[in-house]
Amino acid sequence: MSLRKNSRGALAAQDGAGEGEIDLTPMLDVVFIMLIFFIVTSSFVKEPGAKLIKPEAVTVSPCMRGTIIFAVDATGKLHYDKQEIPLERAYRLAEAAKKESPMANFVIQADEEAPTSVLSEVITTMKPLMDVPVCVSTDEKG
Repeated sequence: MSLRKNSRGALAAQDGAGEGEIDLTPMLDVVFIMLIFFIVTSSFVKEPGAKLIKPEAVTVSPCMRGTIIFAVDATGKLHYDKQEIPLERAYRLAEAAKKESPMANFVIQADEEAPTSVLSEVITTMKPLMDVPVCVSTDEKG
């Protein structure tokens, strides 16, 4: 503890209170700005919501920008965003998703037992919206 003169000239004790305090306001500002940045720049994947047994593939390559996911289950039913949809609605939903994420690519997940005719119809339906080939989701053979 040290002594110092106050404004009236009298000696007053100074115990160091108030020294060494850290103002956390600027750090909290930075944290909130980073949080907002990550929320705004992140993209959310809409899962198709179908239980699938995907075929295995010997050769695999990653699908760039693949975030618009459609699924064809073993019975030939089409799924998008955790809902079963008719094939007639697939184009409108794909078009809306492409407007929302113009850089996204289409990914089709197909069950091993899915009818190839349905898979072919889905690809044909979405072909006008594709700027790169469609990605087919498989499991890596191992």
